[in-house]
Amino acid sequence: MSAAENTGTGSQPCTWQTVSVCEGCPAKDHLMCRLDRKDMATFLMMLLPFGITTIAGTIRSGYGDYLFLWLAYSLFFFFIWEARILCRHCPFWAENSAVLHCHANNGVLKLWKFEPGPMSRSERTQFIFGALIFIAFPFPFLLLGAEYLLAVIGLGTAASAIFLLWKFTCSRCINFSCPMNTVPKHLVDAYLKQNPAIRSAWEEKGWAVED
Repeated sequence: MSAAENTGTGSQPCTWQTVSVCEGCPAKDHLMCRLDRKDMATFLMMLLPFGITTIAGTIRSGYGDYLFLWLAYSLFFFFIWEARILCRHCPFWAENSAVLHCHANNGVLKLWKFEPGPMSRSERTQFIFGALIFIAFPFPFLLLGAEYLLAVIGLGTAASAIFLLWKFTCSRCINFSCPMNTVPKHLVDAYLKQNPAIRSAWEEKGWAVED
């Protein structure tokens, strides 16, 4: 698949062009617009306490076999559902590769064409719903197994992970239409100005870039 076929625009976003295009860009030091292993490690570390607590609690509660259902749902959500409604709108998806390389869903197979426009309201709603299922899945088993302390700790780690992502990752992420994204408008506009094809797709959906 060529770069043009992958993006549907005839050229790749600046994220996948040579670093020289970043010179003079006001957003380059504020956005995660280049793949960085440190961002990937940070993302995983934010989620790790939630995973450890809830997995350990589910096993202790005697419902460990249900973790396979959680694993199956996780694979479906992150590799299929989320990839379709969220990831394909991200400039990282536009890389000339069959596999997604990014700080979050690294390794996802790119089954759909890059969509440069923002997520629809339906897609944003689906993402929130799907993410809530993922987060809530282990808690009924913790409660049924009377692992109340681990349930409380699990809620705390979930809340902490969401806050940390919102504060330190979502505030720099270039998937701007994600419901969690908090990048200021002037930085969104700066990135869109660097990428005319993406800018055009956003403006077709009503976004106004301030020149």
